[in-house]
Amino acid sequence: MIPEEVQKLIEKYNLGNISEEERCALYRWYNNRAQESVSIDEVEMRFRLDRIGHQLPNVGARRISIIRPWYKWAAAAVLLAGIGTALLRQEPDRPLEEALIVKVDTTASAQFITADNKSISINTIAVGDTLMSDNLMLYKTNDGYIAYEYREGDPGGGNAMHTIRTPIGTESKILLPDGTRVWLNAASELTFAKQLGKKNRTVFLQGEAYFEVAKQPIDAQHFATFEVHSEKQVVQVLGTKFRIKSYLGEPIASTSLYEGAVKLQTLNASNHADKTVLLKPGQQGLFDRETNLLDFKNISESEPQTWRDGYFSFQAATLEDVCQQLARWYPVRFEIEEGIPKGEYHGDIPKSYTLNEVLNILIQDKMKYRVYSKDNQMVVKLTQ
Repeated sequence: MIPEEVQKLIEKYNLGNISEEERCALYRWYNNRAQESVSIDEVEMRFRLDRIGHQLPNVGARRISIIRPWYKWAAAAVLLAGIGTALLRQEPDRPLEEALIVKVDTTASAQFITADNKSISINTIAVGDTLMSDNLMLYKTNDGYIAYEYREGDPGGGNAMHTIRTPIGTESKILLPDGTRVWLNAASELTFAKQLGKKNRTVFLQGEAYFEVAKQPIDAQHFATFEVHSEKQVVQVLGTKFRIKSYLGEPIASTSLYEGAVKLQTLNASNHADKTVLLKPGQQGLFDRETNLLDFKNISESEPQTWRDGYFSFQAATLEDVCQQLARWYPVRFEIEEGIPKGEYHGDIPKSYTLNEVLNILIQDKMKYRVYSKDNQMVVKLTQ
């Protein structure tokens, strides 16, 4: 039974009008409740874990659902399943914020790099604005996509390429000349031909992007193929919605299909075709670039697209996976002490939080963190 005064705090939390003092009181109650032993068999525990893991609640503007790899926590979480499954953890002897508060660099901007290597900041372009560079005109569409056109007819340039580059903590939406819409995640890069269209629909991706590919008819019966090249793989499509995650330095590249059909082809060391798989909607191709193994699995329609809605998305993520995702949004690097359990994280956290707020949610029992500056770079040290 949840005490009446706690139920009132929970209601305030869900409405988003809880004070800091009341929030701390709610956290203290929950932490104390989480320490209580819960008698539950393994089958029921797995059922509840699955149920909570698939529940991504909307608590006002602050949607949080994090499941940590500790059964006591998961069991205690069942107590709050009816009030939003918001699992928040603070160490009693640790303050809410460390001395150094890490926020997103709001001054950073995505860059449009022209074929002649001129860099143009595009995040400040508002709907209705235009930005001229020589005969190139950049503008933002009514639905928030950056588009471009040339004022003096055919741009020429043969195989000349443009690039969109997003730094850490920045995303960008691009409308390509063939009508394809691309949402580029942080720390990513998309390169494409100036004259992208029927004859050349090939783009090159480093990082993560969501694509909505427009169909381009060659004639009445045929459409031009759109290709996305990333490290050691090629994805071919006609018209569809899909996501590719292919960051340099990460061994696994994933291709998630939500609508239409794509052909995923891996390349060997000689850059020749190796393996091919045809994906259907609701499937994800997983390519291990270190072992050249290609596999696929079924996914939900929204998995994981919440990054486009302003959330970090963790789905069976290890501690290393979590740190990689955070390091693409905040200007830090992580150092993880040996011996810390890798764990498994599920859920969403708003990107509007400071890194310290995110870490206060994610930190597990007996794990601590320290933020400090080293060689002009912010470092997060995770220790036991």
